[in-house]
Amino acid sequence: MPLRYAVETCPNNATVLHMKLNEAADNGGRVLNVIWQPEHDAIDHQTDYDPRTRVEAGYVIILEYFEAEP
Repeated sequence: MPLRYAVETCPNNATVLHMKLNEAADNGGRVLNVIWQPEHDAIDHQTDYDPRTRVEAGYVIILEYFEAEP
């Protein structure tokens, strides 16, 4: 059975995270990992002006799905 992987993002809100995890499970997904990322400044080295961009806190969800064989 082939596997498919997906990466979802979620704002820093436990209720939204809970809903996304339930939605993934309802669609046959298996949660491999949930990573919380704090708010931070990201640097874009491809710009000539101030390269700092504020990134909000949130979650990254790594999912695995079984693909139905044709």
